[in-house]
Amino acid sequence: MCSKSLGPTLQPMYVLEESFYPDTWRDDSRMGVLLCEFRTRSVNPENYDSKMKFWKQMITNYCERKGSGLVSIVELKRVFKRKGTVPYCLQAVLDDMLNEGHLMGKDEFRRVPQESWTGWAVDVLMKRPLGWGFGKVKEKLVGNKVDESAEFVCLDVIKKQCDMLEKVLQEKNKYNVLVSWSDIVQLAKNSGLTEDGFDLVLHYMACNQRVFVEKNQTENDGQRKTLLKFAAIGAKSQPITDIERSIFNLEQTEHNLMTVIEKMEQDVASAMSVVKENIREGRKQVAKSNLKKKHLLERNLEKKMTVLDNVQIMLSKIHDSQSDRNVIEAYKIGSNALKNAYANSGITIDNVDDTLAEMKEIMDQHDEMQTMIGATQNTDVDDLELEQELSDLIDMKLAENNIMVHPLTVPETPVLPPAPPSAPVNNTFTQPTVAQSHNFDTEIEKRLAALRMDIPSPPSDTSIIGNTSMDKKNFVPSASG
Repeated sequence: MCSKSLGPTLQPMYVLEESFYPDTWRDDSRMGVLLCEFRTRSVNPENYDSKMKFWKQMITNYCERKGSGLVSIVELKRVFKRKGTVPYCLQAVLDDMLNEGHLMGKDEFRRVPQESWTGWAVDVLMKRPLGWGFGKVKEKLVGNKVDESAEFVCLDVIKKQCDMLEKVLQEKNKYNVLVSWSDIVQLAKNSGLTEDGFDLVLHYMACNQRVFVEKNQTENDGQRKTLLKFAAIGAKSQPITDIERSIFNLEQTEHNLMTVIEKMEQDVASAMSVVKENIREGRKQVAKSNLKKKHLLERNLEKKMTVLDNVQIMLSKIHDSQSDRNVIEAYKIGSNALKNAYANSGITIDNVDDTLAEMKEIMDQHDEMQTMIGATQNTDVDDLELEQELSDLIDMKLAENNIMVHPLTVPETPVLPPAPPSAPVNNTFTQPTVAQSHNFDTEIEKRLAALRMDIPSPPSDTSIIGNTSMDKKNFVPSASG
């Protein structure tokens, strides 16, 4: 009976390779225990917990390997069938996973969260009570067992697949741009997700406001095309705007035009090859007809190229307008921030003007004080009086030391005629003449020279004195000492 019920569903199910199964799978005695039903936990808690952990890990690994978090008991029994024996403990494993929140029914998982108060009231007051009542009636009819044909979603697998898809979107830079369902499905397949698995992941991301999904009615084939807009990391999804929708349509048109142009270029090259072949075969009229076809293709190609240029120019202007808008917004934010900064600090034009004027006044006062501090102080003592006092002190020093100074011959200075009388002045001090000042300076120098003379002591060796031609009595020390 069991094989007949599993027969129709065998073919589409995922088949695992031998490397998937752990080493325990090859142990007959251990697997005989793991495949049988659970006993009461109180009998052997350690064995019960290890067996439960083994099957939970096997179910999770299987969902990750096949690329979808959707499972059922029927599918698990087929996959984990070993030497003709299916695991009889899966009912208890799924029931435990449901109680712990690691597993959720497909219908419950598919339920769209209600954002409005009306939708929330309908969901809470009508849909959930009806579902609860139907579950109670079913429980009384079939008993407290999980339906083997029911499909469940493994939440842990869905969360891991969401993280994997987020990394792919970040690498491909698909945030805050419109992408089609087919393009994202292709990216998901390259990441190991099946189309059903991607559908579950997308629904989970939409419930967590990570993606905005919109279905549009296309004009070409009349089918509904799904557009997706993924939010950046750390942000919530936003509805699709008209500008974004227009950009997406233009980009699709550009892509289609490039495909058509590539095909037409190949047709032109093929038509030219046919013309050359006809010429070599000598079929002139056929070559002429094919040449005419080539010219038609070239004219159509030029038209398509013109349309493509216009579309690309339009796209470039739209992108420039978007960037210009961002720049203007940045300017506004910067000007407001600078205005608030000046307002909070209390800086105004009047305050700056007053501060600069006060600073200039302080600097002028500082310069004036520096000038006063560095000014030369005048003394009341005259230089002539100082020189006279210095001469007296020198005479006293010479008298104390009993030093005789031979008079030096000083050239006589010419006697100048008396100066004519001048008008009396108020000052009592009379400036000395140049000659008087020169004679006084000469006298001071002679006295200073006498102070520097040192009379040498007589040498002890008389022979040296006899041989010298200089007489002791006539010895006069030089002025340099």
